[in-house]
Amino acid sequence: MMVPMPTASAPSGLIVCLDDVTLDDLIGAVEVMVQEGLRTFSLPARHEEVDDIVAIFGARATFGVHGPVSAADVEWLRPWAAFILADVADEDLVHAAADAQVPVWVQAMTPGEVRSALSAGVAGAMLYPADVVGHVMAERLRTLGLAEHVIPRGGIGAFSATEWLKAGAPAACVDSTLLGDALRGGDLGMLRDRCGSFVKVNNDAADRAAKA
Repeated sequence: MMVPMPTASAPSGLIVCLDDVTLDDLIGAVEVMVQEGLRTFSLPARHEEVDDIVAIFGARATFGVHGPVSAADVEWLRPWAAFILADVADEDLVHAAADAQVPVWVQAMTPGEVRSALSAGVAGAMLYPADVVGHVMAERLRTLGLAEHVIPRGGIGAFSATEWLKAGAPAACVDSTLLGDALRGGDLGMLRDRCGSFVKVNNDAADRAAKA
C-alpha cells in the first residue's frame, strides 16, 4: 500500500557519504569539509558513534544515514536525521519514516526499479552504484521525468555530480573521489584541496536554482 511521504525538504546539492571509521578519524576530516563549505553528510546507519558526530557537528552540518535501516531504527534517527538512504525499504520502514517525517530514498538501478520505488511511497530512489551506469543515465532519467526523484550514489566525481544535478537530481552523493584516504590517516591538507571542485558543484547548483 502506498504511504504518502512527509513534506520534509529533500537534501540538495552534494551529500558526502562517510565511511564506517572511528570517531577520531571522522572528526578532523569532517571539520575540514565543513570549513570548506560542504555541510551535508550521510553516516553509516550502524556506526557506533553516530550520536557523537551529530552532537559535535549538528549545529553546522546536516546529517542523514545510509545502509541497512529498519523501522526500529527510526525512533533513534527521528531527532536529527534529515534523510535515509536505505538499501531496502519495507512497508514497516516506510510507515515509520512517514510518521517521523524523515524522507526515505531506496536503492534502485533501472528506470523500472525507480518507478517501483516511487510506487512504494518513498521520497525517491537512490541509484546505486551510480558509477556502473555513469552520468549518461541522468539524461535518460530526465527524459522519462524521473531524474528529480533520484539521488545517485557510488563512485561519483565532481563532473558526474554536476551532470546529475543539471539533469534535475535533487542531490548527488560523493565518497571516495572526494575523501581519498582522509578517513584513514591521509593528508587533510589534500582533502582541503580536493574540496574546491566539489564546493564549486554546490555553488553552481545553487546558482541554477536561483535562476530557475
